[in-house]
Amino acid sequence: MDTKGILLWAGLIAVCAVIYLVSKRMKKQIEENGIETDGVISRITDTGDTTEISHCFYVRYRTKDGEEVEGLLSNPRSDLAEGQRIRIKYHPKHRTNARLI
Repeated sequence: MDTKGILLWAGLIAVCAVIYLVSKRMKKQIEENGIETDGVISRITDTGDTTEISHCFYVRYRTKDGEEVEGLLSNPRSDLAEGQRIRIKYHPKHRTNARLI
């Protein structure tokens, strides 16, 4: 493998590591400082292709300040359906990312 290939792989690994660390940090912040509230699954989108099925689940909820927010549910279960009421946690700084509790 030439130098260009090695640098490409190193860059890819670095990007993956950064994404993983940011995701882990956000999850920890939501678990420690998150605010609990009720939400409703507002929509489910198919992000896969013809060989792989992948869905994104969105939840609509009101913040502590009364603002209505639609955020991505970062830890959905496969049995969720649009219109279903769920209990979530969100971080005041990262309101568009919610987690099931």
